[in-house]
Amino acid sequence: MSDISLTTGGHRNGTGISIHYRAAKMDKRSRFIAQLREEAAAKGLSFRVEKWRGKGGHAVVYVGERLTTLPAREIDPKTARKVRKTLGIAE
Repeated sequence: MSDISLTTGGHRNGTGISIHYRAAKMDKRSRFIAQLREEAAAKGLSFRVEKWRGKGGHAVVYVGERLTTLPAREIDPKTARKVRKTLGIAE
């Protein structure tokens, strides 16, 4: 999905084109990955995500020397706890 969409037929300043900006939508999985990144940084651990490594839309997340696979779906609280525990950043 693009952040900018162009539509014709608008009459803004006589150009015939109106421009609409959409905020980039961040899904729950992306927010969870951002939280993991912040938690890893707070503990001084390296962090990386490899989306190309996971199969079927899954992603592989590395924190320090540990790794786990994130499912392609939204991350529920139970899964989030298990991922954090596996990566060694459990609360």
